[in-house]
Amino acid sequence: MKRTLLYIQLILLALTSCQSELPVPEQGNCYLELNLSRVGVAKRQTRAIDNDLALKILDNKGEIYVQYRAGNVPNKLVLSPGIFTVIAYTENQDDWTKANDGRGEASYYGSCQVEMAFDQTTYANLQVPMTNYAVSLALPEYFHDFFPSYTFSLNSGERHTKVKEGEKAYFDAEEGGFTYQLTATNTDQITHHTTPITYKKVESGKLYQMTYYYGTDDNSGGLDIEITDNTEKEDQKVPL
Repeated sequence: MKRTLLYIQLILLALTSCQSELPVPEQGNCYLELNLSRVGVAKRQTRAIDNDLALKILDNKGEIYVQYRAGNVPNKLVLSPGIFTVIAYTENQDDWTKANDGRGEASYYGSCQVEMAFDQTTYANLQVPMTNYAVSLALPEYFHDFFPSYTFSLNSGERHTKVKEGEKAYFDAEEGGFTYQLTATNTDQITHHTTPITYKKVESGKLYQMTYYYGTDDNSGGLDIEITDNTEKEDQKVPL
């Protein structure tokens, strides 16, 4: 009888020992709720994720934990506990200068850090800034009647392009500004050239509106210019 009790005690002791070595499971999930939008771009009020933004989440070692293409980003994710870097961006990071016949297009990139914990929902509200800037042209009333032909040239770094009224060209602020020149031919077939001027005070996310008006400078064909800078806003209709 004593031997039987001893065996039972040994078995219970072994079971207790095994149970103490098992890890205690954590309870709940780590939820990340996203609200991603581009600065200056209107979005659907019912959609938390801008459809033009892709998503990349890096772990604390800088390695990709999860990644989604633009248009496929869910607004809620389940992650592991830890610190992550959330990166939202447009997918034209490497080729935005080639769009629109070389005039370029807006490019966006932004990031933030989040700390995830079990049984907790973390919110990432990220306004993704534009990383380049835009230049546009506005001409005075009746200009096309006086000057049937014109060229507005823009140069920045290694890029050279031209824009018409109503168009935009996009440049990298790190190139140190842009040089502009207007060449116009009047109805008498006389061509006037403005002096090339470099504008250096540029910032990412800005639209530089080059507005010409009738002046008194004979070398410019009677045209002067005013430059205004505002936050770039993409033309986009917001669905009702």
